[in-house]
Amino acid sequence: MTGGYEVDQFVDPPDDDLICVICRAVLRCPVRLKCNHVFCKECILQWMKRQVKCPCCRQSIDQNQMLVLFKLSKSIGRLSVKCRNGQQGCRATFPLSNEYLHISTCPYEWQICPHEGCGQQVLRKDVQAHDQSCTHWRQLCPMGCGTLLVRENQTQHNCYRELQQRYLAERRKQRAIAANLRRKMQRMQSRMAQIKRQINLMCESLEVGDLETEAGEGTSAWTDASPSSSRHRHTYNSRIRFI
Repeated sequence: MTGGYEVDQFVDPPDDDLICVICRAVLRCPVRLKCNHVFCKECILQWMKRQVKCPCCRQSIDQNQMLVLFKLSKSIGRLSVKCRNGQQGCRATFPLSNEYLHISTCPYEWQICPHEGCGQQVLRKDVQAHDQSCTHWRQLCPMGCGTLLVRENQTQHNCYRELQQRYLAERRKQRAIAANLRRKMQRMQSRMAQIKRQINLMCESLEVGDLETEAGEGTSAWTDASPSSSRHRHTYNSRIRFI
């Protein structure tokens, strides 16, 4: 287990009392059990997942009876350590509690090039020099025109020309959209005229049908009236002959 601080990073060898017997490193967030043995908090919690006896005295242990040793943790934090970037050339030493602050500004800390597609690791102190030669360099125009500059076109970039080209391209796009809308409107108008003609033809057809129906009904009524008149004349003539 590696829950503690590596012994090699300390300027002076730490006392044996500050060494965790589980990970063999300097205590990180030390806790004391009811049996008075001290371990890194993470180390003993991992240990208790496998067994619940103290690794030193084999007494039963309980997580609820752990005591965090804040004073001891502060004392360890005052010990001097070497920068982890010693192999890159950093010779700085500082209190352990200031390690994060130093690493965040250490000129020998490895950094990944921020330009998309590069991914090269460079020392923090060399980032600016790498930025000047990185082929994946990208940057928005500092004048505010919105153009994404690359290394190849940086010196030739002209904001006015770029904005003019963008304006013309947008104008062509809008004209194409307007022409497309006009064509759609013409097709819709043609379709509406066709539908209107079809409706007029249907109306005329219905009117002709109504007239034919009315004419048929009139002829039928006249035909029904004719036999009755003949019978009436026949009866009248018979009466005359009888008299």
